[in-house]
This record gives sequence, C-alpha cells and structure tokens, in this order.
Amino acid sequence: MAFFGLANSGGGLFGLGGQPNFRTQIIGVDASLIQASANSKIAQRTLASLSAEDRAAYNFGSTDDGIVPPWQQAEDTKTLNQQIREVRELTKFIDLKSSDLKAVASDPDKQASFAVFKALSNLRILAEYASADTTSSASLKRLNEQFQAGLAEVRDYLSTAQLEKLELFLGEKQYKTETSARLGKNETGFDGSLVASNPNEALAGLTGTEVFTVSITKSGETDNIEIDLSEISGTLSLNSIKDLVNSKIEALTALDDEGEEYIKHQTRFDIRRDGSSGRYGLQVDGTITEEVSLSAAASTPTLYVASSVKQLDDAYAVTSRITEFNNLSGTITADDTTSFVGIDYAATEIKGLVKEEDDDELDPRLQEMRDKFLADAKTKVLGEDATEDDDDADGTDNTSSLTNIDSANKVNADTTAKRIATDSEGGIYVVGTSAGSFGHQLNAAEGEDVFLTKFDSEGNVVFSRLLGVSGTASVQGITVDADDNVILVGQTDSALSSSDVVDSTDLFVQKISKRGDEVFRYQLDTFGETGANSVAVDSSGDIFVGGYTKSGISATSGFAGGQDALIVKLSGATGTLVDSNVFGTSDNEVIRGIAVDENDNLVLAIEEDGNAVVRRVDGSDLTNQTASVDFGSLGLGGSIQGISIDNTNGKVYIAGVTTNGGLDAGGAAAVNGSAAGAFEGFVSGLTLSGASDLAADFTSYLSTSSTDRVADVTVVDGVVYVAGSTSGTFSGETARGSTDAFVARLNGSTGVVEDIEQYGEGLAGSTAGGIAFTNRGNSVLETLGLPQGTVQIDETLDIQTQTSAKVDDFFYLSIDGGTKKRIELDEGDTFDDLARKIRIAGFSKLKVDVSSTDEGQKLKISALDDGVAIELFAGKDGRDLLSRIGIDPGRILPKNEVFDITTDKDKDIKPEDDTGGVFGLGLDGAIHIGDKQTAKYVLGLLDTAVSTVQRAYRSLTYNPLIEQLKNGGPKGTASPYQQAQLANLQTGLARLQSGASSSSLSLFA
Repeated sequence: MAFFGLANSGGGLFGLGGQPNFRTQIIGVDASLIQASANSKIAQRTLASLSAEDRAAYNFGSTDDGIVPPWQQAEDTKTLNQQIREVRELTKFIDLKSSDLKAVASDPDKQASFAVFKALSNLRILAEYASADTTSSASLKRLNEQFQAGLAEVRDYLSTAQLEKLELFLGEKQYKTETSARLGKNETGFDGSLVASNPNEALAGLTGTEVFTVSITKSGETDNIEIDLSEISGTLSLNSIKDLVNSKIEALTALDDEGEEYIKHQTRFDIRRDGSSGRYGLQVDGTITEEVSLSAAASTPTLYVASSVKQLDDAYAVTSRITEFNNLSGTITADDTTSFVGIDYAATEIKGLVKEEDDDELDPRLQEMRDKFLADAKTKVLGEDATEDDDDADGTDNTSSLTNIDSANKVNADTTAKRIATDSEGGIYVVGTSAGSFGHQLNAAEGEDVFLTKFDSEGNVVFSRLLGVSGTASVQGITVDADDNVILVGQTDSALSSSDVVDSTDLFVQKISKRGDEVFRYQLDTFGETGANSVAVDSSGDIFVGGYTKSGISATSGFAGGQDALIVKLSGATGTLVDSNVFGTSDNEVIRGIAVDENDNLVLAIEEDGNAVVRRVDGSDLTNQTASVDFGSLGLGGSIQGISIDNTNGKVYIAGVTTNGGLDAGGAAAVNGSAAGAFEGFVSGLTLSGASDLAADFTSYLSTSSTDRVADVTVVDGVVYVAGSTSGTFSGETARGSTDAFVARLNGSTGVVEDIEQYGEGLAGSTAGGIAFTNRGNSVLETLGLPQGTVQIDETLDIQTQTSAKVDDFFYLSIDGGTKKRIELDEGDTFDDLARKIRIAGFSKLKVDVSSTDEGQKLKISALDDGVAIELFAGKDGRDLLSRIGIDPGRILPKNEVFDITTDKDKDIKPEDDTGGVFGLGLDGAIHIGDKQTAKYVLGLLDTAVSTVQRAYRSLTYNPLIEQLKNGGPKGTASPYQQAQLANLQTGLARLQSGASSSSLSLFA
C-alpha cells in the first residue's frame, strides 16, 4: 500500500502528469503497519529478556532436528508456464515416497505437513494459471479436472492419515454440524395468482354466468359449496367474489351437542396485495383440519407439453418447460409457459462466496482487523455464548437452509423433462432427469437422478421428489391410475433398496400418491441389464411395464440373445411381481410402448430388428400373443417414441422418428404426407377389433426439409395430438431457435394433419419430451388466479418423503475414535427419531437437537464443550444417509479445541509438551477453477491453506519466545525511553483513526 497519493495525477513517476500544482494527501495509511512495528519491537524486547539457554533452544533457521521445511528452501525461479507444465505431468499430488520426504518419514506429523504443503503448492499453480488473463477458456475444463483429482487426493489422505500431534482438516474446524435439508411444513393458507390492480374493479374475462364449486373436507365428510357469479348484482370484482364465497361457506351450519347452531367450516377467502407489484389476488385462509378443493362447472380442454431448452451458450444449464396449449379444435395456440430447473447448491454456495469477496474491496488486513473487532464486540455483549446459535429460541431461522439462496448467485443444473401426465383434478406431473436438487430433495447422484414434480393448473409446484440414486438413472414412462397415483418407470445402475444385491443396471418402477408419499418402488434385480420404456395400468390398478432385457430374468424366463422384449406385471397395491415374459430372437427386440385395451389385454409397440411392430397380448397370459402388424423398417436411427389407445373408438396409435418414407405395413396402411428430409416424424394408426384382431390404417409424416422427430402421442375422443421437435420450418410456421418444438393435431380416422403449432426460443434449441391432455383446462378459476383441484395438500413430514433418503440408508458414528455405530433410517422416521438413535449411539458424549424453522425441522449434532471428538462416516454402497439430509462426513471437535480454550485439565501440561494442535485448511465446499473469477478466489483460499500448513508445522516445536509472549512478555518496569516510544505510537495511531477522512481507515468499511 502506498502511503501517499497525489491529487490530480495524470502520469509520470510522481504523478504530476503535466499539472503545475498538486497537493499531497494521506489516503490509506494501514494502521496494521504501525501495530506490526510495535509488535516487532515488543518481540525484540522479549527475545532479549530470554535466558541464553532459551535463546539457544529456539532455532530461527530450522527445527532442532536440522530439517529445513520446503517453504524455507531456495525459491523456485521457474516461470508460471514452466511450473504448469510440470504440474500437468504429475500422476500424484500426495506422494509419501518422494525423496524430499525421506527426512521426515519417521515423523507422521511433519511428513503430513510437508506432503500437504507440496500438494497445495501444486494445486495453487493450477489455480494461478487458471486465473491468468492469458489462459484460454478452453483450457479451464482440463485444468479443473486435474485440480479436482488433486484435491480429492488431499481429502482422502487427510481422512486416513494417522497423526500424533496434529489434526488437519481439509475444511474448517467445527464443533457442530446440522442438516441443510428441512422436513417441510404443512401450510393452512394458499395464495392465488395476482390478477387485478384494484380489488374493487371488474375483472376482465368474466361474464357473470360462471359457476364453480368450493369443496371443504373435514373428518372425512365433504361439503360441496356452489358459487354462482350470477348472484352478484354489482361489480364482478375480487372483493365481491370473495364476499359471495364467504357468505356461502358461512351459510353451512350444524348443531352441536347442546343443540346450538354453529358455522361448520372455518375456511375463508380473502384478498392479498403484493407489495412489489401492487397487484391483488385471492387467498384461501384454511385450517389444518380442513382440506379445500376447487372445481369449475365448465372448462375448456388443454394440452400440456413438457420440453427442455438448451442455450447455444454452453455456460447455461439445460432447463425444462411446461407449455400450455388451448383452442385445440381450431388453430392451436400456445398460452402460459412454466419454467423449472434443478439447483446445484454446492456451486451456488461457491458463487456466492466469490461474489462476496469481489464486493468486499477492503484491504485484507483491515478486513481481518474489522472482523476481529466485531467478534470481540459480540463476545463482550453476549458473553462466552456468542459463538452459539441464537436461532433456536424463536424457531424461525433459515440462514443455514440450502434454499436460502440469493437468486443472483443461483447456479442451475442440467434438467431435462422427459414425460408428462395429468390427473383427474387437473394436476400436472412431469418426470425427467437432473444433475441438480429440488428444494430439500438433495441430489447425491454421481450422474443424474430422476425427478418427479407435481404442478397445479396455475403452474405452482405442489411437490418434487427425487428417486435418490447414488450412480445414475433415467426415466422413460409415466402414467396416472384411477386414484391419481402416479407411476414412473425407467432404468438405474444404483440399488434402490437394501434388497437389491446384484450389481447391474436394472429396470425400476416407482408409485407415488397424489400427496407425494411413496407407495412402493420395485427394482428387477438380475445379473444382466434390464430397462423399462413404458407403463400402463389395467382396470384393477395392476401395472404393466414394457422394456427389454439382455439376459434371462429367472431360471425359466428364457433368453434368445441380443436384447429381448420384456413385459413385467406388478400388483398395483403392493408392487410385487405377478407375472413376466421375455420373448425375442437373436436380434434386438425392445418394447417402446405399452397400452391396455378395454378388456385389460395389452397392445405393444415393439422395435423388432429395426422394424416397427405392433402386437396384441393376453393380459392374463403374457405368453399369448393374439395379433401383430409390421409397419416396416424404421431405418438407421429410427425409433418408436410413444403409444396411445382410444378404447371408445377401438383405435391405437404409435409415433416416433424414421428415415423410411414407406411405413405402410406392406401396403396395408395409407400414407399421408411425404418424407422430405433424413429424419421424419411419423404417426401410425391401427384398428382394434374384438379381443384379438389388429389392422393397420395409416402412417402420417410430419416432415420438413430438416430433421423432425415426434416424441409422444395422445388421443382423446378420436383426435390425435403429438409433440415433437424440428430443426426446420413447418408450412405456415416460423422458426425461432436452432431446434424448435411443435404440437400437431391429426384426424384419428384418416391420419390427416389438421394443424401444427411450432414454437421455440431464439439462440436455443427446444426439445419436446411428452404431451398430456386435460379436460380441466381454462375456466373461471384461472381468471380468478386459482387452480383446479386441492389447493393445499397435507404432506407426510418424515425424512423418507421430504428428502431424497431411502429406507435403510445409513451412516456411521464414532465417539473418540471408538467403534463405529451404524445409524439407519427406518420407514416413517423423522428427525426426532434420528436424534434418538444418535443419542443412544453417542453414550451421552454428544448433543443432538431438533428445532423448528420456517421450513420445518432441522437436526444439529454437537460435541460437548470439554468432551471428546465425534466422527461421522458416510454410508457405503450407495446407501449414504448423510449426503441426502445435508451433512458432510468428518470430525466434530469439542468447542474448547476449536477455539483453543484452556481448561482445567490443560493446566498440568507442560508448555514444552503442549505442541501440535487442530488446523483447518478452509478448502471445503465445491471449490473449482472452472472459470477465471472462481479460480482467483480459490487461489486466495490456497494461499491461506498453505500458510495454515506452515503454522501447523511450527506448532510441532516448542517456542519459548511465543510462550513468553502468551504469558504477557517480559516482566518488570519499562524504561522511560520505552514508555515514551509506546506513547508516541499510541498518539500517532489515535490521530490517524480520528482525523483521517479516507474510508480505508475505517474498520467498518
């Protein structure tokens, strides 16, 4: 820091810049320099006061064993480019057999200090090179990959190193840890969308003839309250509608045990105002004992399409969309769009820390002085408990919740919507894969996990769930049964329960209730690979799954080679296997779609050696195939993507992509349109007759001169709707992005394409994943900003439901290095249950607290102040509970060790024996050098970590100088000269602090 700045400087050595006059001013005297000068003089006086024996014992050049640490050896004069080349050639960052560690091989603490110093120094070179302006952005990915590998080596080494006097942590020292996940709260109120700028003015879009129903369920009894807007004589405003609804609710009365009349329900409607926009909407004020559901007497049909959007700039994550389409019988029009995405919480935290450092431009030394002053002040005001949490008293703390994110720092994770379905109340279910987390559903997968998110008809998230894999998973099919349970199917390489014992890639089925509770999960545990592509339910609720296998699934199943077609039937109530069948040839056969006809028999869409084949199968005997139609070869890269059945009209439709312009079932099917490019979207229709007949009707092409694909198909009342993607432009449409999505309507009898709506985003590619129909679309409720269906569900608030943890997930707990105790999750466990298990395993050697926050329960584990160390170990084989509730494995130390507080038991330890200690390197979190800004931030962390390692090494040697300084320095009365010097220093510091106007002198800048 320069002591003097020159006003109006424009250049030159002294900043004169050709200006005739200038005025010197003090702009940034660092008070810590004066403090450092004073400290050095005190140290000199202290050193002089030491005995000759003590001075001899203190060796300033090296330790008493003659070992010179690597940071005191000759400085490396290589350029950064030379250093980075050497680091890039490294195969190990931690190498205990290195020749320069031989001198300390017999001392595990010094060996660890040297080894970690070398590793951190090499990581520092990577970070410095990554942060350099001259380093190309293309190099950052490779640099970060090596950085992550090296950091993992350091982490693994520190977690297993057997040290004697030192404790080294990759992150920070801590005396407590708590879950970042919360278990949620069931709210009693619901806020509708904002629809008016004045609650007393007429709402646009209302005619006064609309009717809707408010259903209130209490103790199993439901009252359906009809709201007829024609009863409003005045303005159709939010206030008048609110008053009408409340008057109807209050008109429902009952008699109590004494014959007194009372109003049955406590739920009321009210008006809310948004402070930021000034707009108004309805709100439902309910109670915990009453469930409120809304339905409209008249609704228009609506389509929903799930899609994913990839920006052309790879810096942006893939995000997902739900797009609503209306006017289905005319020119289809896109209406509302809801965007959603998983969040990378670890990257979000690092981004926030980087931004904080960039925003705080105060000199680091003054930062340290400021922070110390604030910490000391807090201690003086609050006493020794200043370091304790102060959030437990009011129960509203959310500062440590993972959802407490500044939107400016949020880092999205790739999220791809795959399929979509609707339920009888108008609820919308979307499934797909994501590398991110959803609320308190923490993604612990190495690759991507499967997500399910339920939305209401207004686009509000009702709940999200992750499958909870440790490896990777994909989802291909979804359906909703008669009770509005949602069933999803796919494939995973992870164990979904403790009953999965074979390490293979398996088909899975998961059933979840409309309230978000898991009913069951099923995994086909075989030695070979299996996968599920489609799912359907029969009239009794039993589940049929279509997919493939690469081996026999049982001793009697048979297997012909390659990929064979696989049908699995599960009990809809229990998820147990009821029946299965494997069939095929030595070529590849894969079931891509499965549907159930009105007789509970199956219709299968199968790729058989590259051909599109439709078969009928007896639902009660899966080996009995009753009919088939072969449409012909799909061509290289072609595939079937969906199937839909119209049991009212006896029709079934398959759709997908092909390079064959003649999918005509050997001439039996009419062909609509023509193939204009390489890949074409297609829809093929068939007629079902009786219980076993099947005939081809048509194949229709949806084609441009570029690549076109149909992703999914649905049929309603003889009208077929498809969703797909194109890199071209359909006739009469406009291209918007590199790839656009589209929706099309076809005549279910002839296959004629009646309308196409192409949509997308500029500088992006949009890919449609699934399509779903609802007859509970636009209505008076949407005009009022309210959804159809249950407006506020009561969820199960246990760990299994509210987090991504699974029953039988576990972790280990060790007290003071003792035996590891297994802590396992049981069905229905809450944090209270988990806390009880931890307390039992802890033998009163730790403290476990469960407290309420505004997002539900959280759990905190603490070491006793003057107790012993607690160590948490992650569960194995993909069953780790810690990662899914948001706790990092590692050691929790007594508070006295963390803050180096001397206790009674320490008084008998001689100073020369009190060496070593506990040191945290501060390198926790998802640090990376994937971009220059973060690399610069990480470089600072590494500098601090290197300094910490040096301090750890120095702590291994008794230092009489430091000991005397700790005890107050040399004894006796200072000479008049020393007193005068001290007075001068104090006077100068006081003048600087009180008289300077520069902000750099403020300790609170």
